[in-house]
Amino acid sequence: MTTLVANTFGWLGLVSMSNWLKRQTVKLQARRQAKETVKELSRLTDYELNDIGMSRGEIRHVANKHYNDILNENLKGWV
Repeated sequence: MTTLVANTFGWLGLVSMSNWLKRQTVKLQARRQAKETVKELSRLTDYELNDIGMSRGEIRHVANKHYNDILNENLKGWV
């Protein structure tokens, strides 16, 4: 009986560790995409940014909003 309980909890630990690892991977990918977004938008001139309806001060806000949208979409069902 003790072995069965220990094996069950050990298996649950592996499952939760696997889920944690998946969430961390999603967070890392989202953060990389946010950094890439900041880098690409920062390369644009003020005229080009104005043409797409943005100012230079909004670049980080847009990237962080996209990061949060990715996390919220991928973490549905976890909370």
